[in-house]
Amino acid sequence: MLTIRDVTKTFNARTLFSAASMTINYGERVALVGPNGAGKSTLFSLILKTDTPDAGEVIRDEWTTVGFLPQESEPVGEESVMDVATGKAGEIQALEKILREFEATGDVSSPEYFEAHAKHDALQDPQTEAKAKRILKGLGFKESDFTRPAREFSGGWVMRAHMTRLLVMEPDLLLLDEPTNHLDAESIEWLEVFLRDFSGAVLFVTHDRYFLDRVCDRLIAF
Repeated sequence: MLTIRDVTKTFNARTLFSAASMTINYGERVALVGPNGAGKSTLFSLILKTDTPDAGEVIRDEWTTVGFLPQESEPVGEESVMDVATGKAGEIQALEKILREFEATGDVSSPEYFEAHAKHDALQDPQTEAKAKRILKGLGFKESDFTRPAREFSGGWVMRAHMTRLLVMEPDLLLLDEPTNHLDAESIEWLEVFLRDFSGAVLFVTHDRYFLDRVCDRLIAF
């Protein structure tokens, strides 16, 4: 699914990785551990192709879809919690714009087009709302919260709504940056079960030792 081969990356004259290599396969739950500033977030950027290595290569299987949950959630306007959770708060429209751009150039055989199409289809699935309701409840929302404007909630609760959207899409590879930061014990327990049952791969950063012990199959230390 994902291969990192002989990757070197420096930042502000500091070497974060030197000839680093790793492989992640379907079904694996891999934790990245280490002090802040060690390069864990940079590795996510390389996988997401928002940054490039100084040397080496990051190889994703051609049709692999990737979903990313950052530590900070995106701002929301008047959208409801359910709108955020189902992608109706801009995600579907953004994906449609990407698809139109690819189609305008005739480049509809690229992995990037496939990934955008797969995410769009997942959010348009008739079962999306039912899945979102189940996940929202698992993450602590009450049914009466679903139609409330997301802006009425704290940043931590908005993060849960964004996490729901990501889990609804069921990408092949989940990238989670400190996913338990804004969760209570009950929601963390629910997420642990969800991730253990998840059919794709999970690569996550956490300082939560209990969560790490319950979810991960393999540790990569920085």
